[in-house]
Amino acid sequence: MENKKNDAISNTGPIIHLNEINLINCLDIFSSVKIPPEVANELKKNKVLIPKKISIILLDSSSKDFLNMLIQKYSLDFGEAEAIALNLQEKSEYFLTDDLDARRIANEFQIEVHGTIGIILKAFKEKIISKKTAIEKIKEIKQKSSLFITHDLINEVILEIEKY
Repeated sequence: MENKKNDAISNTGPIIHLNEINLINCLDIFSSVKIPPEVANELKKNKVLIPKKISIILLDSSSKDFLNMLIQKYSLDFGEAEAIALNLQEKSEYFLTDDLDARRIANEFQIEVHGTIGIILKAFKEKIISKKTAIEKIKEIKQKSSLFITHDLINEVILEIEKY
């Protein structure tokens, strides 16, 4: 972990899901969060205000070529593909996504991926949120957010928080 920037590129999902459970402050675990224009458009379509912490970054021409390859080769949605291309362009430490295909493809390119649950866990471990808040919000994800998550995973995460 030493000498690495603690920055992240996000696609739409984690920002929406954290917003749905009023935990957008969990993004404070990152020194910066960047999104590509398509993710900004998707957030606006979903009526999610883009927090001041998040900056919108354009792809350079070689990253646009990579973006087109990702879409053609992997049939990724434009937002996910643009976020992966931006991650490689910016050499960001983390890629934030809850999308399984995007996660799998990011892993192929040795990109460290974290989803909404991982962000909440990291925020708890870094004392941005309390144990009580972390457990409440993990439970809230099932009821109040559009993230699909199993009861087993919720129970597993709560157990990990309680043990920590």
